[in-house]
Amino acid sequence: MGNKAILFTLCMRTIFFLVFGLVMILIFNLLGSSDAMKEAEKWWPYQAILANVASFIVLKYLLNKEDKSYNTILHFKKEKLGKDVLKGLLYLLISFPFAAIGLYGVSYLVFGTMQPPANMMQALPLGAAIIALILFPLSNALVELPTYFGYAFPRIEKKWGSVALAIILPALFLSLQHGPLPIVLGGAYISWRLLAFIPLAFVVAIIFHKTRNITPLLIAHYVMDLQMVIYVLLASLGISVV
Repeated sequence: MGNKAILFTLCMRTIFFLVFGLVMILIFNLLGSSDAMKEAEKWWPYQAILANVASFIVLKYLLNKEDKSYNTILHFKKEKLGKDVLKGLLYLLISFPFAAIGLYGVSYLVFGTMQPPANMMQALPLGAAIIALILFPLSNALVELPTYFGYAFPRIEKKWGSVALAIILPALFLSLQHGPLPIVLGGAYISWRLLAFIPLAFVVAIIFHKTRNITPLLIAHYVMDLQMVIYVLLASLGISVV
């Protein structure tokens, strides 16, 4: 539970998104794509899935060193599932306005329009889109918030003795990780991705601080991520979503 482990878990998802994004660009370049970066952009769900697998491996390793199970950062209790689902739906309603403020408000500030970029709603081969529909929201729900709030938050609070840092640092890194997902060159786009999730991330951090129960947040997060990849599936079916 050293400082290095805490700092690495805060940074690791941003690193993994960047690494797997570059790997995808390299693969499409080797396959002869005329614009490997643009082609890799479409496959962002798989960039995220790979990062989720890598994040899970790291978290499992760190928890094993503490003689703890992965469920210690999921807080899952079967007998509370019904209540957690209802709380998750409530948190979803609370979170949506802040998600909209970030996505649309920052889009207006950066691009001069309320319409955010639609590059994450591009078509994939139908089979790949269906697999992404299953794996992306599930893997993201089980790894993303547990990284920042299940693992990092309580350890920052305990080791560094600061509730403020335990809220601020995980929220900031949760937001900043979106910068390289997908990898798109351009200062305006990168700025939008880095800033757009800050309002939502801080709402999540505050809810977790108040409740100390991550399971409802995972449920809300799953629904949000499912919505995102549904757009990919619709585009893959030839249904316009923009």
